[in-house]
Amino acid sequence: MSRTRSTAVLALLPLAIAVAAPASASGPEHFETSFSYTLADAVADYQAFGENAGSCGDFVLLVDFDVERSVALWPDREVRHVHYTGHFYSSADTSRSIVRGGDFNLTLSLDSSGAPYAVTRTGLFEYVEIDGQRVVTHVGRDALDFATGPISATPKAGDAVRQAVCDALG
Repeated sequence: MSRTRSTAVLALLPLAIAVAAPASASGPEHFETSFSYTLADAVADYQAFGENAGSCGDFVLLVDFDVERSVALWPDREVRHVHYTGHFYSSADTSRSIVRGGDFNLTLSLDSSGAPYAVTRTGLFEYVEIDGQRVVTHVGRDALDFATGPISATPKAGDAVRQAVCDALG
């Protein structure tokens, strides 16, 4: 490279860095959200719409939960770290409950207008505590394209585990 060209490149380098710095310094937008869904909400939704978290034969499972989300938003995706705690209840006797919770990431892929077109979940979607022991009811990774449907799913859950929840509340 000639001395003149080197001098020109070195002279323009600070300008190039100054122009590029704001673009690279601006990372994702971050924010926190939280919300609650109470047992009273669950009972009202069950009575009005039949909403429930599963059937145990003689009763259905109702849930409450408190959710905390840490969100990072880029132009092409939104990543939510979701943590929740709550309970499963028997619809036949809401004084009976067991602890449930989860801790997972939810990634929404966004198109150029900011509308989501796909979602991927990874992590511990749900656990319960039965007799002082944490039992994982749903863990893994799944992906869904809104246009074509499920892409892949590797969640680990089963009827035997769900039956343990019913047995604990029965």
